[in-house]
Amino acid sequence: MADPGMHKLVQSLARFSEILSEEELQQIRAIQDAPLSTGIRLNSLKAHPATSIHALAERYGWEIKPVAFCDNAWLIESASTSPGMTIEHRLGGYYLQDASSMVPVSLLDFEAQRPLILDMAASPGGKTTHLVDRTQDMGFIIANDASQRRIPALRSVIANWGAINQVVTHFPGESFGRWFPETFDSILLDAPCSMENLRPTPSHPLRETTDSERLRLQEMQIRLLISGLSALKIGGQLVYATCSLAPEENEAVIDQVLKLYPDALIIEDLSSKLPFHAPGLSTYADQIFHPALQNTLRLWPHLTGMSGFFCARLRKTGVIPITPQAPPTRDFSRTQFEATPLNLQSAICEQIWDAYGFDLGEILARYHLELFKRHEGIFLIPQVYLERFQTLPFEWIGMQIGQWIAGNFHPSLEFASRFGHLFIRGKAQLDDSQLSQWIDQRDIRNPKIDLPPQGQYLLVEDKSGRNLGVGKLLSKRLRNLLPRS
Repeated sequence: MADPGMHKLVQSLARFSEILSEEELQQIRAIQDAPLSTGIRLNSLKAHPATSIHALAERYGWEIKPVAFCDNAWLIESASTSPGMTIEHRLGGYYLQDASSMVPVSLLDFEAQRPLILDMAASPGGKTTHLVDRTQDMGFIIANDASQRRIPALRSVIANWGAINQVVTHFPGESFGRWFPETFDSILLDAPCSMENLRPTPSHPLRETTDSERLRLQEMQIRLLISGLSALKIGGQLVYATCSLAPEENEAVIDQVLKLYPDALIIEDLSSKLPFHAPGLSTYADQIFHPALQNTLRLWPHLTGMSGFFCARLRKTGVIPITPQAPPTRDFSRTQFEATPLNLQSAICEQIWDAYGFDLGEILARYHLELFKRHEGIFLIPQVYLERFQTLPFEWIGMQIGQWIAGNFHPSLEFASRFGHLFIRGKAQLDDSQLSQWIDQRDIRNPKIDLPPQGQYLLVEDKSGRNLGVGKLLSKRLRNLLPRS
C-alpha cells in the first residue's frame, strides 16, 4: 500500500514545481523521515540558576544548541529524559515549541516601554507566552481566539507561564479593527491556515488541501489582516504569519491588502533578522506581486531545517478608512471582582511579607496592577484593563495569587511558581531521597523541616533551589499540592 503521507507530500510539492527547482524538491522529499529537533524556550519570568538551560541539560541528559534568532531558546537534539516529562515543564519553566513558531514574535520590535499588544488568534498560547517574555510582562496583551473550544487550552498555557498583564477574550478577530481603531502598539496575527508546511510535525501533520479551501482561507485572512491593521496605531508593527507555504495564503493576502491601502502600510525588510536568506515570492502562477513582497520571509524546510512557515512584518504608515463600531460590553460589577479595601490589601501584603519575605506592594507598583477579590480568591488585575477596556467581556484575566480564608492568605501554585525564586523564607527543602516521591505527587511523611507545623503553606525546593511548587506543613507530613497530572 502506498504511503498516504508521501502521497500528500507529492500532491503539495507539485504545486511548488514552478517555484522550486527539481533539486530543491528532492531535498524536501529527502528530509521527510528525519525527525525535527525539539524546540525549547525558557521562561525568563521564573529565572533561577537551577532552571537554566545548562542545569536542565545536565539534569536530564540533553544535547542542546541555541536557536540563533530567538533569545532563551534552544534545540534539544537528543535527550535521556523527554523534555515533556519534567516537573519544570509542568510548572511552566519552559515551553516546547517548534523553532519555526518562534520566528513571528522574534520579529517584533517593542518600541513602547509598556506596549499595548493584540494577539488576534492566540490559542494554544505558545506565541502569547513568547510575547509575555519579550516584554517581561510589562506590556498588556489581549490574547484572543475566535474558537470557544480552544479557550481552555489558551487559559491553561498562560496561567502556567505565570503571565499577569493579560486578558483572554473570545471574539471574531475581524471585529477588533472596528471596535478599537488605531489602539495597539503591536499586533500578532498568526492566521488560521491550511498548514501546508511541507514538513510534518505532531501538531501540524501533512494533509491534503484544495484550491477552494485555500481561497476560502484567503478571504478570511484578508479580513483578519485588514482588521488588525485598522486596530494598529500609526507607526505600529503587525506581524502576519502562517504555518503554511501556500502563496494564496501569504503573499497573495498581503498583496491584496497593499493594493487596497497603498498609502497605509509598508512591508519591512527582514533579511537581517534571520541567519538564512528566505525572501518572499515576486510571482506565482499568473499573479505578479508588489516588489516589496520580497521583504517577507518564506521559511522553506530544506533551507532552514524547520517546518515550513511564512512571516511578514508590516508597519502602519497611514489611516485605514473604517466605520467604528461599539464593542460588546459587560458591566465590570457582573464579574463579581471587587477592589480590595486598603485594610485588607495591607493585611494580605503583610502576611505575604511575614511568610515569604516577598514585597507584593512592590510588584503591584512595578507591573501596574491592582489587587481584587472575588469570593475567597485574591487576584492581580492589570491597571490597563481597568483604565481602557473595563467593559470588554473576558474569559480570564490577570492572576489568582491565592485565597483569603478566615483571615489567612493561602498562596496559589501560579503565584509561588512565578515569584518563588524571590522568596527569602517560608521554604521547605527536600533531600535527594524525597525528590521522586514529591514529583510523583505524593506527600512527604515526617519531613525534616525546622518549623512547627501549623498548616502553613511553604515553597518546596530541592538543594539547588529548584522551585517544586507548594506544600502544606501538617503534623507528621508535608502535603503535596502539585496539580494532578
